[in-house]
Amino acid sequence: MTRGLSTAEIATDLLISPNTVRGHLKAAFGKAETFSRGELVARLFAKPHEP
Repeated sequence: MTRGLSTAEIATDLLISPNTVRGHLKAAFGKAETFSRGELVARLFAKPHEP
């Protein structure tokens, strides 16, 4: 995702279904309290990692 890959491209690279990718992204958005890929990437790289 941080490389700008689409859901389908991520699924192909990881040998999983696009629905599985969407589920993992949704979980990541919830844990990071974000609503978009851009916001998630910004949060990952803008702040130091928190425990």
